[in-house]
Amino acid sequence: MGETLFELEHAYDRDELAAIFREFAVALEAETPIELHSGERRLTIDVPADVVAELEGEHEDGRTELEFELEWDDPDGTGIRVTDAETEGGTEDAETTAVDESTSTGADETSDRVETSESPGRRSRFEVYEDRAEEWRWRLVHWNGNVIGDSGEGYASRSNAERAARGVMRNAPTARIERRDE
Repeated sequence: MGETLFELEHAYDRDELAAIFREFAVALEAETPIELHSGERRLTIDVPADVVAELEGEHEDGRTELEFELEWDDPDGTGIRVTDAETEGGTEDAETTAVDESTSTGADETSDRVETSESPGRRSRFEVYEDRAEEWRWRLVHWNGNVIGDSGEGYASRSNAERAARGVMRNAPTARIERRDE
């Protein structure tokens, strides 16, 4: 058995877990690397076209455990890279690419970022923030910093704004452009 290069254990609610699995699926379908972050470390995984997947369910002492394992031939060991979590723009503090806690976007706003999967170093993100009217909103920010979409309405709680942002993430890949000619 080889050396453990990276380990991440964190409690998630079902919606957060679904968003993470969705990011994995998008990266696999797009044939782009999967990235995970833990405080100081970043794991980048290049999953090849052919893998062996093992799914194991176990129940013992009142606890249920589900393990999901991917395995592939990687003789030169380049399929997984572990680096410091510092990025070009600063330090990455996210538990995974899905949620980046307590990022401040302005004097009167606090926000969380939910990042989307794009090429490494160029990630768009959903920012969830409290506005001056003390309502929670989300905005989609392009990797270059431009706001390219927003919630258009305020929500009573952060979790409702996050749920709405996840709904956009979930539905956008299947959305189509529809011309509305007058």
